[in-house]
Amino acid sequence: MNIIPQRAIPYIVLVGAFLYNLNIGILNSYGNLSIYLTSYLRYKGNDVTYRSVSFIYELTVITLGLSMLLGNYVQKKLGERLTILISCIGIFLSFYLSSIYTHSYYLLCIFMGITYAIGYGISFTIPLSCAYKHFTNNRGLISGIVISAISLSPFLYCPLQTLIINKDNILPIQSGNDSKEMYFKDINVLNRVPYVLFIQSIIFLILATLGGLMATIGTINDSIDGENIAILDNTNKNGNFGDNNTSLDVEKGNNYRNLGENTESGLFKSLKKKKKKKKGSDILNMDDYYSDLYKGKNFIFFIFYAPLNFFSNLINQLKQRKGYYFNKKCTEDILFFVLWLSIVLFNGYINYIIMYWKIIGVTYTQIEDTIITLNGSLINSMTNIAGRLIWGIIYDKINMNITILLLGFFISVACFTLPAVAHIYPLYAICCGIFYFCIGGSLVTIPVITLKKYGEKYFSLNMSILYTSRIANTFLCSLVVKYFYNWLKLRCLSSVFGILSIISTIILYGITV
Repeated sequence: MNIIPQRAIPYIVLVGAFLYNLNIGILNSYGNLSIYLTSYLRYKGNDVTYRSVSFIYELTVITLGLSMLLGNYVQKKLGERLTILISCIGIFLSFYLSSIYTHSYYLLCIFMGITYAIGYGISFTIPLSCAYKHFTNNRGLISGIVISAISLSPFLYCPLQTLIINKDNILPIQSGNDSKEMYFKDINVLNRVPYVLFIQSIIFLILATLGGLMATIGTINDSIDGENIAILDNTNKNGNFGDNNTSLDVEKGNNYRNLGENTESGLFKSLKKKKKKKKGSDILNMDDYYSDLYKGKNFIFFIFYAPLNFFSNLINQLKQRKGYYFNKKCTEDILFFVLWLSIVLFNGYINYIIMYWKIIGVTYTQIEDTIITLNGSLINSMTNIAGRLIWGIIYDKINMNITILLLGFFISVACFTLPAVAHIYPLYAICCGIFYFCIGGSLVTIPVITLKKYGEKYFSLNMSILYTSRIANTFLCSLVVKYFYNWLKLRCLSSVFGILSIISTIILYGITV
């Protein structure tokens, strides 16, 4: 990659990560596709409803969360570039096979639910991780930019689906039984459903592969740092180095500056070691000072001065470390389960909105399908992108717990407003925009919490574990829809998620101080 200027590589990686996520986020178009897919399956003799087809989305999220845990292992074994290429090929095959077997509900569950999610999951953290390597500052903003591409994905795929499947703007009609659900009956509309899945597979293969190759471009410094980390890891295992802070220096990318040390003279090295001692750890210098005091028989002075000096140095160290990331595994945090469960409740509304926003619009507003799709995909995508960017910037500028409190307020307001405005299209569209603005913030929250609470060293592992909360989100949404659907109207289900959001916001505010 010598033909590419080193200064340009970070921006190429950022564009590649954005392009890859733009296509991998096709999952977010399932809400638009579900009304066509459900109608087609019923046309082919399958006894399914919207709740049945929404299980494909739920199965995708569940498998995605589980495969992310596997992804950390796969990336270590195969490397980021090979992993992302395998992911692209696997997802292409999943949608290509879905276009062939669209008539089978169970095969769609396998291909669109499981196969796609495995390919997505094993490469999920790669775009963000690659971008983080090249941008050490403003991580919240970088998270917002990279993940915002997932939000833009519906703007690419939803209009594509509607303009191909329902180009004549045919309206769905109410089913013959007592249900108020509406389905498409037009044969021409239904026969275009498999075709759109095939088109999606081709677009994904081209754009996602290009984005994956761009995102995994390395730099000279990356290769040097990787070699140093391997050398230091082997040395530490053999017991040659006693200072664990060396690994932290490697993470910060400073070790490559010292590659020429092996050619230095012994005298220069000894002088350098003395200089490092003076500039080194306060605790290390304090130990030497204690030793000198003890040898000098100043024992009484030592007893009184040592504890005071110890805590003074400890406070200074904490002040110096303020603003830096503590590298640890999330499983070492005793409050991790409380954090995980709170995020589950906090983000419970996401699945509900993604899967039912269009169905609510078609059912209650009686607006043409094309208008709902085009306006909805544009408004939802733009507000989602704005949400990821704005909330990312807010996370950079304001304390994390204050940001979560503000985000929780917006979520609760949207949840309690939707039932009142669902039948008025302009207000319904605005409410959906607020929801997607909040979804942008909710999905940025996961990587930001992962990074700020647990550091960069175990980012992929911690991100994978914390993202399993999305699996629980799926079960939570399914339970709410199952037990409250007949009691509350579809649009009123959002109130349940509003209550859960208030509870979780209070808890998250307390544990993210």
